[in-house]
Amino acid sequence: MAQVGIVYLVGGKIWIDATPIARADNLGDLAFHQLEHERWWAELVKKGVAPDNVYTEFPRGRVSFDRRNEEFRFLADECILRRRSLVAAILERMHLSARNTKIGKDGGYRCGVCRRSESLSP
Repeated sequence: MAQVGIVYLVGGKIWIDATPIARADNLGDLAFHQLEHERWWAELVKKGVAPDNVYTEFPRGRVSFDRRNEEFRFLADECILRRRSLVAAILERMHLSARNTKIGKDGGYRCGVCRRSESLSP
């Protein structure tokens, strides 16, 4: 069953926390996974699978579902999106079709590497 959820990339490993679409929370026509990145990051740190850094330092993203358009949206950090095999693995693990998923960047999902490289650009 297709899922909505949040994603982190830590040390080359994909971490996904997701909810089947049938049990997702709703905000208008948008179905989403309720857990926020900051809270889930704290859980990953507590489990010892993520370093005790600020949660925004690592590449992350979110999959939601637009019920009106019947389309999934995967918005993520550029460090995830530029690696096609990584995007494909995330979609596969969340049982999503690339044909039915709109993939794009979101200004809110910029890891420390991306923010630092932007500040160095002329």
